[in-house]
Amino acid sequence: MRKLGSTWLLLTCAATLIASCTNVDERATEQFADRDTDQDADQADDASLARVVKVVDGDTLVVSVQNQIETVRLIGVDTPETVHPTKGVECFGPEASQFTKSTLKIGTVVRLARDNEPRDRYQRLLVYLFLVDGRFFNELLIDRGMARTLSIEPNTAYAQLLAQHEARARKNRAGLWSSCER
Repeated sequence: MRKLGSTWLLLTCAATLIASCTNVDERATEQFADRDTDQDADQADDASLARVVKVVDGDTLVVSVQNQIETVRLIGVDTPETVHPTKGVECFGPEASQFTKSTLKIGTVVRLARDNEPRDRYQRLLVYLFLVDGRFFNELLIDRGMARTLSIEPNTAYAQLLAQHEARARKNRAGLWSSCER
């Protein structure tokens, strides 16, 4: 009888956990639907919800999107390396990686938006990433001095905006701009 009671408790807890995860997705979907976006139509059509599975480093992460696990690379930004096989750990790399890990915790729901070229040479999905509250994460990395801009044609929809933010971060000596010579 005792074993049956503990099994029932375990099943009840599992059902509650699954229901709460579903509610998070529904709330995130509603928040994205309610947002008035200024993006052009092409980017809005390509946007999709994803859940963070793992953060690799400051500008690369693994997400679950449309029942697929994808490694994604953020477009328009380049954080200092922490896991590159030949470059080693670069100045401000650990800080940038930690910032991404603390902002994009495992399970975080995000919105991905694509540009013209869907994948890089490593087959990573190339994306702009937006938080549930609408903040543009790629821009946030630049603003905090966690990344430099990286503009690679044809994925340049936000290149000008990110360059403006980098100029301000550099002027304010934010993050890497106060610590790293280059």
